[in-house]
Amino acid sequence: MNKHPTARNGRVCPLLFLLLLVLFSAGCGQKKPANRLPRLTIAFQEWVGYGLFYLANEKGFFKEEGIELIFINEQLDSARRDAFKQGMLDCEAGTLDLLVSKAAQNTPIVAVMELDRSCGSDGIVASENIGGLEDLIGKRVALARDNVSEMFISYLFHKNGLSLTNVFIVPVRPEKAAQAFLDGQANACVTWEPHLSQALQKPGAHLLASTREHPDIIVDTLNVRKDLIERNPGMVKSLMRGWFKALKFYREHPDAANEIIAPYYRITAGEYSKAVENLKWIGYEHQQAPAQYEKWLEIFNMVVELKQASGRIPKKPEASKFLDHTLMERLYENSQ
Repeated sequence: MNKHPTARNGRVCPLLFLLLLVLFSAGCGQKKPANRLPRLTIAFQEWVGYGLFYLANEKGFFKEEGIELIFINEQLDSARRDAFKQGMLDCEAGTLDLLVSKAAQNTPIVAVMELDRSCGSDGIVASENIGGLEDLIGKRVALARDNVSEMFISYLFHKNGLSLTNVFIVPVRPEKAAQAFLDGQANACVTWEPHLSQALQKPGAHLLASTREHPDIIVDTLNVRKDLIERNPGMVKSLMRGWFKALKFYREHPDAANEIIAPYYRITAGEYSKAVENLKWIGYEHQQAPAQYEKWLEIFNMVVELKQASGRIPKKPEASKFLDHTLMERLYENSQ
């Protein structure tokens, strides 16, 4: 998943521009206007599950919670990792597998809540002559390295006793896997919505495997810089509450919500509605249960084992240092 488009109304800033702006502002030494809300920056890749951030922003839910959310258009995970390390990025949305990779590189971030789970929104699309996973051996598969797509196919191959080393990987940017398949550069691709549906438009293409058969493997979380949590947990809780307000609005007014979110993904409201059919947004009531934290730990450690076995991480990060359930447990204490 780990996924992000062009937003409207000039609210998205390129990461480099943000860094320069922060440095310039610090040098000027000017005070923040009294009426300006505290700002949080967030970055993520193009994934339909993150659409609730746009909805919350458009509906003013973050402002109701006393913060302004600034969207940073940075698709590259390594750039977000470096920005976190430099203290230049506050938050990100991303899959647990990317959190594991950054954790293994001592990135100072913590996952504080679950955003969604893929229940059919991620999958492998293959040409008609490929009938099973074993038929991918010796074939070209387009996917993004060190991303959720590689993790998903690695999980499936491991589960079926196959080796990914016998597949010719066509490395592409996350949002380009479907296009590589459509252009004939690969016999299959691993991708997510809305790109999954686009890849299936190729004559003879079919869905080889998806998270519908393997739910609870791909989980998206809200990750926050550790020092921000320590310094100002109230701001982080405001962000979380704004998200849950958006989720409530979506469930009560799906048609209106789809109209608001869809332009951010350059698709119609109907297409957005279809794109999110196979994901599950996780509500507050479900997340606050201690059992949910145990599930996070389980998935985190499963990904750690997969990544270390394939040599994708240099060491095993300790899950408890990068997963924090305490803000969720106290989310509505002293709220507005």
